[in-house]
Amino acid sequence: MSWLQIVSIAFAFLSPVALWAAHRRNPHPRFERFFARCYAGLLITVFLAGPLQRYLEGYLDLAHVLPMHLCDWALIAVVIALLWQSAVCFELAYFWGLCGTLQALFTPAIASDLEWWRLIVFFLDHAAIVASVIFLILVTRMRPRTLWNVLLWSEIYLIAALAVNAWTDANYGFLSHQPATPSMLDLFSDTHWLYVVEINAVALLFFGALYAPWWIADRIRARRVLAS
Repeated sequence: MSWLQIVSIAFAFLSPVALWAAHRRNPHPRFERFFARCYAGLLITVFLAGPLQRYLEGYLDLAHVLPMHLCDWALIAVVIALLWQSAVCFELAYFWGLCGTLQALFTPAIASDLEWWRLIVFFLDHAAIVASVIFLILVTRMRPRTLWNVLLWSEIYLIAALAVNAWTDANYGFLSHQPATPSMLDLFSDTHWLYVVEINAVALLFFGALYAPWWIADRIRARRVLAS
């Protein structure tokens, strides 16, 4: 694990916790709005840096430049949640960010010998998504209310990514084949249709696990209300 990866993981978890601690001492709506915009601005900057970087390097092609990785959709969702407090977009960012983007931080599908600025863009992009989700939970007190939105939009993403991959011969969402670097996807089948089914099934299991604590808390709260 490189020092850049360690710093990115630390930023993902420590920056929203630090802001939460500061907010508890001096709670104010302007505090929330200011740092929500800071996270959104950071995410937009790194989002645009990717295509610009590829343009400068001379390989701005559809197989690499389209925002069709799941982390791209998570980034768009969390920016909307940060700027406009969209409950649906928060739910998508929560599940996609903590299931997919967080995994990418720990098992990055990127060569370690790339130029330093490409590594920074990659790690900052993913770390800021996770940090933003945690910020929205801790500081703005947003929470997932249902699984249905992420189930629906995940299937929409799956169909869209498969179609774009077939059109551009790309590997968006790593739905065409496993990444070159080690990851959990190496455990899945080499048969393409089964590989896609396994990715979908495991993602749904992770979504359920992430929603379970909130569902249990709701059931406990409902019982207390009935008992009082």
